[in-house]
Amino acid sequence: MAEQKKAPLLKKEEDYVKALEGFINPEADQVALLLDYDGTLAPLTEELSVMPKDTEINIKKLAGNEKIFMCVFSGRELEAIKNHLKFPNVTYAGNHGLEVEYPSGKKFKIEMPEELLEKHNKLVEELKEKVVCSGAWVEDKKISVTYHYKGVNDKLKAKLIETAKGLIQGHGFQLIETPYALEGKPRVNWDKGEGAKMILEKHFNADWAKNLKIIYCGDDTTDEDAMKMLHGIGKTFRVSELPTLKTYANYQIKTVEEVGWLLKAVQANYEKKKKN
Repeated sequence: MAEQKKAPLLKKEEDYVKALEGFINPEADQVALLLDYDGTLAPLTEELSVMPKDTEINIKKLAGNEKIFMCVFSGRELEAIKNHLKFPNVTYAGNHGLEVEYPSGKKFKIEMPEELLEKHNKLVEELKEKVVCSGAWVEDKKISVTYHYKGVNDKLKAKLIETAKGLIQGHGFQLIETPYALEGKPRVNWDKGEGAKMILEKHFNADWAKNLKIIYCGDDTTDEDAMKMLHGIGKTFRVSELPTLKTYANYQIKTVEEVGWLLKAVQANYEKKKKN
């Protein structure tokens, strides 16, 4: 059974080449590239930020490759991440995989019971009423909710966070803590692992694990569910600067900028093919 442990830290560009050495046959293999956005492809900020230039260049090349199925995950609403990137050949998974749209336009969304939707609306209302002040704000994602507090001064911050945590948990939502924000996620039997599995099954059929070369990269605790599900199946990478990080991932990447090296190493397989 998979266990979280300290993973090798990739430090140099050549480490990424070695990590993928022999993994991809560019002529024969179908590759599934599953990538988180905030904190992985781009810096984690309140508003969706732009990718580093090298990352953007390689993402565009990889997204246009017919041998690569690319899915971009985000904790934000599906429309927000889709409209931000606007890549036509990419599958988008918003709300940590609770809502998905394929390049064909086909959509999938976890349907929330009426009772849960009512709880969600009450939570959003209470958060706005009790903890929106001094730069803090509430992002209503219809299925989940995020309380942003980055702009709040330190004197108020601790009290507001404590109150918001109590409201999220008091309404029966799962609390996820991220830098400068708290997320309230509905308690449904669903996570990024289930989301990734469903996306691959729907696109490639039930035998996806046997027929694909899968690469997953993410920076969040929510990404660990996908890394656990893919243990022993694909190559997984966790973005974190924590020196004591324990993860289900095969490798640790320190920064967003270094994720560009991973994408460059994937793309290098196809550049070699062209030269040959």
